[in-house]
Amino acid sequence: MNKSPSVILFYGDDVFGIEEHVQKLLVDMKLMDNGQINVSKFQASSTNFGEIRSSCRAVPFLGDSRIVLLTDVIQKGKKTKASKLVDELIKFLPDIPFTTLLLIIEPSKLASNSKLLKAVKSLEYGKVYSYMLPDKDKLVNWIRERTRTLGGEITLAGANALADIGTNDTRRLSSEIDKLLAYVNWEDSIDIVDVVQLVPAAGQADIFLLVDSVAHGNAHRAVSELYRLISSGDRDHIGIFAMIVRQYRLLLQVKEILDAGGNISVIKSKLGLHDFVANKLMRQSDRYTIETLEYIYKRLGAMDLAMKTGADHELALDIMVAGLTS
Repeated sequence: MNKSPSVILFYGDDVFGIEEHVQKLLVDMKLMDNGQINVSKFQASSTNFGEIRSSCRAVPFLGDSRIVLLTDVIQKGKKTKASKLVDELIKFLPDIPFTTLLLIIEPSKLASNSKLLKAVKSLEYGKVYSYMLPDKDKLVNWIRERTRTLGGEITLAGANALADIGTNDTRRLSSEIDKLLAYVNWEDSIDIVDVVQLVPAAGQADIFLLVDSVAHGNAHRAVSELYRLISSGDRDHIGIFAMIVRQYRLLLQVKEILDAGGNISVIKSKLGLHDFVANKLMRQSDRYTIETLEYIYKRLGAMDLAMKTGADHELALDIMVAGLTS
């Protein structure tokens, strides 16, 4: 007969994913009732091995099992005086009673040669789960799978638009998906229009599309993207203009870094950009020379003065986009 694990190690920077898995374990083991009397939680920075050992050895109260959660043991283990806790814990792992499930939670990536990781893997009744935030290549699939898990569907275009908001924070993305599913009432598939209307940061994706259109000299599409931004209602004309100025300022900075021999790592560190946004800007900057970007930025400076001195804002934006694509 297969025995349930006595020790589970969760590690990775996807804290939301880890929390969901732990919550499911608590529910499945029926430990959410009675004030969680059979659940003990410890932060490694504020406990000692003796407390952890005593809690693991405690007999379940009015039940068959108990859970002990220990968080950040590796973080504490990095300190010389505290590294003893890791060694003591590793030595104790094979002796954990079958009535106790020890959950060790490390909210960061662990090296393959981590002592704790190797120790849990070597246990007969140990399990390891890795939860890493999805990278750009996996993010769209994660969004679509998460939407299905929550009982809905999202189109590929919608998933791409949501992925383009510049974050891979699964907690935030899950919250946005919840909001979008409520908007379509779990009946229709979430589409790009829904994402743009309900997720303010999705406006960044429209800015990329607008600037792409300008770079290709496609006046019709550029104006169309401009009016999509205006009609979304998320920002007024001044706010939209500010987004356009910021985009070209970033493009100019990215171009300067690349021309000086820099790479994506330099772009991210110098400009403080998320990986997704930095990659998009780097690709977009390839469509411009630095002279063209400097010229556009000067024109935007002149337009800024016109916007501040009472010009018709919508007309000014129209003229600006038409001028940039001519």
